[in-house]
Amino acid sequence: MEKAKRKEREFNLRRAEILEQAEKIFAAKGFYNTTVAEIAAASGFAVGTIYLFFESKEQLYTAMLTEKLNMMYEGIRKAVGQEAGVFRKIEVLTASNFQFIESNAEFCSIFVRGDHLSLSEGSEALRERMIRDYADHVSFLEEVIREGIRTGDLKKMDPRMMVSALLGIINSCSFKWLTVAKEGSLKTKVPFVLDIFLEGVRQNAH
Repeated sequence: MEKAKRKEREFNLRRAEILEQAEKIFAAKGFYNTTVAEIAAASGFAVGTIYLFFESKEQLYTAMLTEKLNMMYEGIRKAVGQEAGVFRKIEVLTASNFQFIESNAEFCSIFVRGDHLSLSEGSEALRERMIRDYADHVSFLEEVIREGIRTGDLKKMDPRMMVSALLGIINSCSFKWLTVAKEGSLKTKVPFVLDIFLEGVRQNAH
């Protein structure tokens, strides 16, 4: 039993190391210019070992994208779930989103590059997985907004459109930070996001 657990831990540690190194190389060179040999060398494994964990470079890429995104979603949901009151929840989800992007700028640059939009083999499965995971996250955020509507803190508007507006502002700030200049902390933009969003959706906004 203990031997099986040790093997599982070793497997997970090796897999995590491969994903970590792959993320760095994909971010620097893009999906198409990255080879499995490069990832193997950076991870300290033989090329054949990589294929014990992932069937192809595309499967590795897919796992790297979806698992890291779910880490972000779970972190945001956990942080928001610990707060009371819709305004505080919106503030924390915004700050958590920005914190993830700051801490994972290399990973986020992969989306700026956009290679995931043009994959061939298995690309439809990747898109469907990302859409499904994103939809689950949006559903969680919609419930936060509905709570604010129920308590009378927010206007009676379409929760999904309100979430789309909030994420649009967050994504716009994030994209600018990632592509123009990573100056200062993204978290300093939290008041800006809250001002724009809440002035539109808060009941009795000024």
